[in-house]
Amino acid sequence: MLVTSQILACVLAFSPMSYEDVWVRLGMFSLFIHCVSAVGFSLLYFLQAQLSRCNMFSQATVIIIIFECITATLSIAVPFLTPIEGLEVDGSFVLKNMTICLFVSLLFIHSMSIFLDKLQTVEALSQVELEALSARIRPHFLYNSLNTIAELTHIDKNHAEQAVITLAQLCKATMCTQQLSSLNDELQLARQYVELERWRFSERLSVNWSMPSSIPNVQIPVLSVQPLLENAVIYGVETNPELTQIDIELTLYKRQIELKICNSYHHTDVHSHQGQGMAQNNIRARLALHFGNKATLQTQQTQDKYTALLIIPIGEKS
Repeated sequence: MLVTSQILACVLAFSPMSYEDVWVRLGMFSLFIHCVSAVGFSLLYFLQAQLSRCNMFSQATVIIIIFECITATLSIAVPFLTPIEGLEVDGSFVLKNMTICLFVSLLFIHSMSIFLDKLQTVEALSQVELEALSARIRPHFLYNSLNTIAELTHIDKNHAEQAVITLAQLCKATMCTQQLSSLNDELQLARQYVELERWRFSERLSVNWSMPSSIPNVQIPVLSVQPLLENAVIYGVETNPELTQIDIELTLYKRQIELKICNSYHHTDVHSHQGQGMAQNNIRARLALHFGNKATLQTQQTQDKYTALLIIPIGEKS
């Protein structure tokens, strides 16, 4: 607004005029145009809630009316505010200013319409990319779950039957068409997955949940938590013949939520986590599409522990 207003003031000031020096005109036009812009955009700011419920034509009409009325009012008030010799305020002066204002307002509306079209296009492409990423991660989850059930059929048929029921519940949650899910639902999905894997690994798997008394209603991309827990099971439990401890800790802060998933693994298998890049990159991509750079997925590997830290902002969306 400031740059455009100043450019318009320069164009008008250096055009042929019949009064005062060019620099005086530049100062007066700058003050006049900035006053019109400041008052006009301030009114639009306070009316944005009402304007958002109107269609595009009504919004454009209101914008033009607001700036035309402000321009006419300030044009009439010019002699009382700035007594310049040779400046005559009559109907032609007011009409000339209103004509210039109309041209600039139409240019502004046209520019904003182009910006909104591009914004809608970007949102549509982001939605398509989210759907593609979600569709890519779901078969990976189902494949590992079916392998678990296949192994259970040879060990315990009753547990295999219960595992099929649990998998059906998991499929119902993962096959939803929406791209966002509440944090509470994501944690519940992770708990169901743990129960499914507990039948498979029995005493080799130990999971410690550390959750607050109440979980805030935060929307996150579907399947943002379960793949991290699945990685901990695949690369921490499957490759370790001994007991594997998985710690899941949710910490609430004023502006963000931190979900930490730590799993131990056999110290001789230092590179055991190299294969989980697909799931982590998938989650990072979906977080970036929804939250921008406000949400992150950080990982850290030490000699005998692997940590995934998911940071989600509270009350923010890109």
